Amino acid sequence: MDNEKGVFASSSPAPSTSAQSPSKEHAVNPSGLLRQWNTRIESLAGFEARGMARVPDDERQAPSAMAMLQMLLLWFSANLTINNLAVGLLGPLVFSLGFRDSAMCAIVGIFLGAMSTAYMSTWGALSGNRTMVVLRYFFGYYPSKLTTLLNIILMVGYGTIDCIIGGQVLSAVSGGSMTIAVGVIVVAVMECLIASVGLKFFHIYERFAWLPQLIVLFVLVGSAGPNFNASLESSVTGAALAASRLSFLSLQL
Repeated sequence: MDNEKGVFASSSPAPSTSAQSPSKEHAVNPSGLLRQWNTRIESLAGFEARGMARVPDDERQAPSAMAMLQMLLLWFSANLTINNLAVGLLGPLVFSLGFRDSAMCAIVGIFLGAMSTAYMSTWGALSGNRTMVVLRYFFGYYPSKLTTLLNIILMVGYGTIDCIIGGQVLSAVSGGSMTIAVGVIVVAVMECLIASVGLKFFHIYERFAWLPQLIVLFVLVGSAGPNFNASLESSVTGAALAASRLSFLSLQL
């Protein structure tokens, strides 16, 4: 009994101490408040919260025909953009290539780039990690930071081109009533909203976004069709032609 009382007596102050400690930590630790605030926003708005965390096996989507179709529509919509059209125009405008050279380099470059990207995407399905995380296994922890930094720079440039060209398009279709600067801001705000709602709503958006994009692209091609010159030949020859072909093909990867 004495031993039991001793244990009871020595353990009796412990609950009061442990009961007071959370309140003290909560009072002096701002990260707890930020974490609660972040969790509340995620639950209300459905923002993307996973980040770079690995997707557990029990949360992965089972392979199916609908899942394959969803991925097809996702990447088709994501690449059916006007900035990719602007990259294709660099063949005759910058590298002095003709229609045939520009078309062949674009087709071969897009095919090679798509094949390599498709192969690398299989690593994510097997591991449950994002591609930037998988890089750690190939480059190591610190060297992979360099490739991640280069990818960030690439995405910033890609988004900047999207905003600028989108702003120019909005200014053109509005008859000049909307300035390019305002159009750039509108496109940037819309991109931020789409990127913030998470992958669930992003997949829903991309499932239908390809249709109006395709219609606009057909209208653009039909309007500019009379000005196309499919018989245009490359204005450079020899080593300069080979260099222009290789440079333009590398842009399409």
